[in-house]
Amino acid sequence: MKIYFKTFGCRVNQIETESLREKMLAVPGNSEADSPITADCIVLNTCSVTSRADRDALVFLRRTAEQNPECRIFVSGCLSELSPQKVKKAAPSAVIFSNSEKEKIASAACGMPFPMDFSTVTGFYGRSRAFVKIQDGCNLKCSYCLVNMARNVLRSKPLETAVNEVRGLINSGFGEIVLCGTRLGFYHCPDTGADLNGLMRRIFALPGRFRIRFSSMEITELKDSLIKTLSEAGDRFCNYFHLPLQSGSDAVLKAMNRPYDTARYADMVERLRGIFPEAGIYADIIVGFPSETDADFENSMEFVKINRLSGLHIFSYSSRPGTKAALMKQIPHNVIKERSVKLHKTDLELRSGFAESQKGKTLQTLVLGSAGSSSQGLTSNFITVELDGVLDRGIFVPTVIESVENGTVKASIKKDSH
Repeated sequence: MKIYFKTFGCRVNQIETESLREKMLAVPGNSEADSPITADCIVLNTCSVTSRADRDALVFLRRTAEQNPECRIFVSGCLSELSPQKVKKAAPSAVIFSNSEKEKIASAACGMPFPMDFSTVTGFYGRSRAFVKIQDGCNLKCSYCLVNMARNVLRSKPLETAVNEVRGLINSGFGEIVLCGTRLGFYHCPDTGADLNGLMRRIFALPGRFRIRFSSMEITELKDSLIKTLSEAGDRFCNYFHLPLQSGSDAVLKAMNRPYDTARYADMVERLRGIFPEAGIYADIIVGFPSETDADFENSMEFVKINRLSGLHIFSYSSRPGTKAALMKQIPHNVIKERSVKLHKTDLELRSGFAESQKGKTLQTLVLGSAGSSSQGLTSNFITVELDGVLDRGIFVPTVIESVENGTVKASIKKDSH
């Protein structure tokens, strides 16, 4: 078969698709299609975090079903979990798998058994970094979110499986491995009961040169024992934290049903900076939540500035049917857009300010790839830098930031390095 893989949404979705891709393309005779139009089989992993994610997936399905009616279409992910009737309307012949059954797609499509191994991967096609799914599911009751409906079963990868997967990726030459989960900090090994701290101790003890990055982490799940282990790992742990904030207004956080307030969030940021002085600390933030007043929005912008966050991942609020927030009076789209523009400007200021603060410091940088006569790298604290010359992808180089202009950070390899 010629198989086309398409993913919408989060890093966990991308890992799940990569795992399916590895298994299905390992079957003799199977190959990857260049487009859905030429495919015999399509694997689509959907997202439903925003209405746009729904729309994009449905447009893809509708167009594909019309242009390639003979192909077999296998669909999973949060959209198909929550709105299977929409999927069927867009592509009547689609075969739908729930999130918990997603790994069965490979067996169904190829007509042969494959292991149910929690979306384990042996590489990550076309990338210099590898991503490992160690946890799935969320039971938080955030008033704007559908994830706790689409992925409401909390599961974790067995510790030995996770350690062996990371070991294999290190042996395959991946210098950076990103651990991912819907709620990463809620990891608990189903066999031993080990928590994320226990897993990290095992991973940090592995031989080889590598570094571990966390995808994102709720501040309520950054326990003392875990922080201590991370602080003792040296350059094996990326000095980077992505801490979902969602709003810098206590009133909005309460309406969102988030499990913290701004004071607790600020305390965690201060504590992490005391232990990891050069850490990049980034945050998710939602613009235009229904109860967000102009004052709430200004408070959010002020909060991220005062706490000197390193950058933001900005979402424009999208009403999701079935959530409590969908029942609230919605903010006009033009107001949300205006706030988003302002916050994106703030994000650029934060990222530029953080990069400026790192001038003159030696930053261990992973080369992501090259284009033309320059290369792109990623520092441990998550600054994307441009380097002169064509460098081998996947190698580490010590770099020094030279300039920061309009969001572009240029760096050079430290001259006295060997």
